[in-house]
Amino acid sequence: MNKGYRFAGDVEVNAVTIVSASGQSFNIKDMVLEINIYQSIMSHYLQCDIAIEDAINLGNAVKGNVENSIPDGFNGSELLIVSYRERTDASLDSKIPFKKHIFGIYETSDRSRMNENTESYIISGISMEAYQTIPQKINKAYGRDGGNTISNMMKSVVNEYVLSNSIKDLYREARMRKTFTCDETSGLQKYIIPSLSVDETIDFFTKEADAEDHYPYFIFYEDSKGFNFRNVPTMIIDAPIDWTYKYFMSNVSDSNTEEGVEDDDQYKIISYSILKDENILENVKGGLFKSKTINLDILKKKTNVSNFDYNKESDNFTTTSNGKFNVEVKGDPIINLTTSRTGHDSDVLFSKEMPFPKKVNTFFNKKNSYQKQLFNKVIEISIPGNTTINVGGVIDLNFFIHNDIETDKGQLDKLLSGSYLITKVRQKITNEVFTTLLECSKGTNLL
Repeated sequence: MNKGYRFAGDVEVNAVTIVSASGQSFNIKDMVLEINIYQSIMSHYLQCDIAIEDAINLGNAVKGNVENSIPDGFNGSELLIVSYRERTDASLDSKIPFKKHIFGIYETSDRSRMNENTESYIISGISMEAYQTIPQKINKAYGRDGGNTISNMMKSVVNEYVLSNSIKDLYREARMRKTFTCDETSGLQKYIIPSLSVDETIDFFTKEADAEDHYPYFIFYEDSKGFNFRNVPTMIIDAPIDWTYKYFMSNVSDSNTEEGVEDDDQYKIISYSILKDENILENVKGGLFKSKTINLDILKKKTNVSNFDYNKESDNFTTTSNGKFNVEVKGDPIINLTTSRTGHDSDVLFSKEMPFPKKVNTFFNKKNSYQKQLFNKVIEISIPGNTTINVGGVIDLNFFIHNDIETDKGQLDKLLSGSYLITKVRQKITNEVFTTLLECSKGTNLL
């Protein structure tokens, strides 16, 4: 896939602009030392850190507005606009669009004096939607007149509170657009949300959501395209594998690798580190294989018990690998104790379709085991900058080793190579070099 790169990691920064609450605009591109933009499937919003070298005393240059009671300097109401892309060879007519983000500045930190005229510090920002949702509370009934799906409730919350009309107006003015991808949920529910924040409401719906096959693991996150309410098994099945990145040991001959593998810098893993490796003992203790949840209803003085056995459920789990754990765990399961006030809480917050303890027990055991299997191996890699990679995607990683000195052929590290789910993305631009750092995970290996 030739995108017309001049060379892997070359970058074109179009703008790094601060817009103050009083309407001043500052292009700080020439002051920037490093840009970092972060995505995570466990985070509702994108975030960024911009390290700058300031010789103009930018904070004092930001003027307020007395009539509108806007003070001088940074006050938490500034916008930070970042636009960048991979630099391509114009002669090849490559058309990689600029990736554009608007953040709200919430902090300046690590301020230090470099010399008499210059200081450095970090400006931190978060998606503008976070500023809008944090102070708001939701007091509303969802699913009236026979109930509704949680996916429809989530669409309502996102359209009203997250991608609101004011936010959409801002993006139209900036010639931007954010999408919302929403996986469908199963069952009709009724809820009354009693003064929860927008993010607390989103988290509640995420925990309550069920899938058609009743093996749910829903998450809510933002990537470079917009917001997502996805069921991880569905996400893995639907995700096309657009990229295969390769890591070559220094003693592997690029010309003699198996199946004609080429050492293509554009798709070469620069470096990697294993953040978490398989730990069977930890998985046993954590309830991946056998668990029992006991819920005590403190009002009705009843108990609800749910048992989980990995060997009976594993065929229903969707992971990035085809392998299964072949560990037989004997003895008693891991015990989880929970309490509820079913008779009281079900009238206020929880679903009227299924009693709260039963639903929590059923979901908890499956999701806990599935999560531990899904994140059984976690690796971080750095690759040449790629603006099209997002969290939630699936990527193939090939790690070549050299075991046969006589034949001088590169062979795949079978334990490390395979398909991975991208869980975190960090776009890093420094000294006009663009690097993408990915945190990826996969389940057990097929041995």
